[in-house]
Amino acid sequence: MVNNPVISAMHIITDCSDEYTINDIPTLIKQLEDPDGFIRMHARHVLICIGKSALPELINALSGPNSQLRWQIIKVLEGIQDTSAARALVECLKDENAGVRWAASDALISLHQAGIPPLLEALMRDIDSIWLRQGAHHILHVIKDAGRLHQAEEKVFEALEDVEPTAAVPWAAEKALEAIRHKKT
Repeated sequence: MVNNPVISAMHIITDCSDEYTINDIPTLIKQLEDPDGFIRMHARHVLICIGKSALPELINALSGPNSQLRWQIIKVLEGIQDTSAARALVECLKDENAGVRWAASDALISLHQAGIPPLLEALMRDIDSIWLRQGAHHILHVIKDAGRLHQAEEKVFEALEDVEPTAAVPWAAEKALEAIRHKKT
């Protein structure tokens, strides 16, 4: 018997499909801003349980001004583990809030290889963003340490460590993206 009310409540929401619908998503997103940590945690878990159907509204809410809400949404996206959120997570690597950037990098790491193509595309487009470069370096470093980085992607990691990454990274990212696309065909 579980006496902890938080753990008991968590067991209740393990199957939210009967209790919550997509109509509840805006309310749940609003609850992610609640001062009560239990309410925020509950909303996060329910949104994760709702899953992919919550993605459009979650991604849309990432553009809001509240950095704590953006952080909460990223944690939900990390829990949902859907690769269609990868581009939005990559954009969060450029957020002005360091906590949001860190959460986005963690969420992208949790997507493993699926988060790399949108990251490479961003490095080709927005190489002047130091925050993007720092986030990309962290993500590629963790994936490299896990032994999951391919040779072309390692070249991007090495270019990010170069003295002048703005010159080498876009080219290395383009080559790595070509290698990834070639493997899929």
